[in-house]
Amino acid sequence: MKAKKWLTIITLVVTLVAMIVALYAKYKKCDLAYDFSMAIFGSALLGFIMSLTEYFTERRKAMEDFLRASYKVYSKLRKIKYIDTDEPRALIIDCIAEEQRNAYCCGLEGETAKAMGMIVDHTKRDEYIAWMEANEVMSFSEEDDIQAILIQMYNQRIEDYKKLFMSRIDMYLKISKIDLEDLSNAYGNLDFLFGNNTLRQTAYDSIYQKLQDWRNKLLIESYHFGLLKEGKGNFAICVRKLFGLNDMFFEAKSEHTTSEIHTVVYQHLFDDMSDRIEEFRCSTYFKKDVTYEKKIPILSKIKRKNTSATNEGA
Repeated sequence: MKAKKWLTIITLVVTLVAMIVALYAKYKKCDLAYDFSMAIFGSALLGFIMSLTEYFTERRKAMEDFLRASYKVYSKLRKIKYIDTDEPRALIIDCIAEEQRNAYCCGLEGETAKAMGMIVDHTKRDEYIAWMEANEVMSFSEEDDIQAILIQMYNQRIEDYKKLFMSRIDMYLKISKIDLEDLSNAYGNLDFLFGNNTLRQTAYDSIYQKLQDWRNKLLIESYHFGLLKEGKGNFAICVRKLFGLNDMFFEAKSEHTTSEIHTVVYQHLFDDMSDRIEEFRCSTYFKKDVTYEKKIPILSKIKRKNTSATNEGA
């Protein structure tokens, strides 16, 4: 694209210079200089028209290449999945950290653990169970061992969360390997004859830099995820980083009623990127009417509140 741009500029300059020389020669009545200048003017004008036509063809191709490369990266990033939890995230992380610590304590010899002040503790587990009793609708019979059932529920949920978190870690490790070479080459080839600074800066700020920043963020966090997969990382810290990425890429909105909580989740960063790509696509074909995609939530759920606890307290 740059070659076509500069060819267009050069032929335009030659055309203008030849025209000025021809007019001056005509004024000075220098026929030889006039004829020579007019010959150059005609050839240069024809070359300018041809190069301008080729420029717009090359412009469209370069912008389409950038669109394809952007959409390819965007589509891969949009495969990132949301981590849905009902319980407070901090409580889940504390429970996982507590289980890690208890597992380490169990691996130590009795005297060694005692000397280090390392004892098995279930404080966070008890906090989690207390949260379940206060916030969830549960029903037990008189014959049930309620505490044993709650501990069993807790163990199953934490185990399920561990599997969920590991699947998300695998997902981020895979997506972090996205290659940005085609995108970088496509952006580097953008060089416009008209509005170059505006168009290139818009493409950089609204598309190229954001996609690059998101990928780089995944690379940074994937370092810790990779250590965990090798058996060297801290699971609780990795879970905290997972939630950080979750908050970065997704936006959750909740509406509360007296008996229910209605939550919807949007991929707000990717929805915004979709709009920016559509705007760039329209500028590629000189379209004024931009058609934005409808913003559809990726998750919508309704949770019943445990009103019995509130009523008993009243």
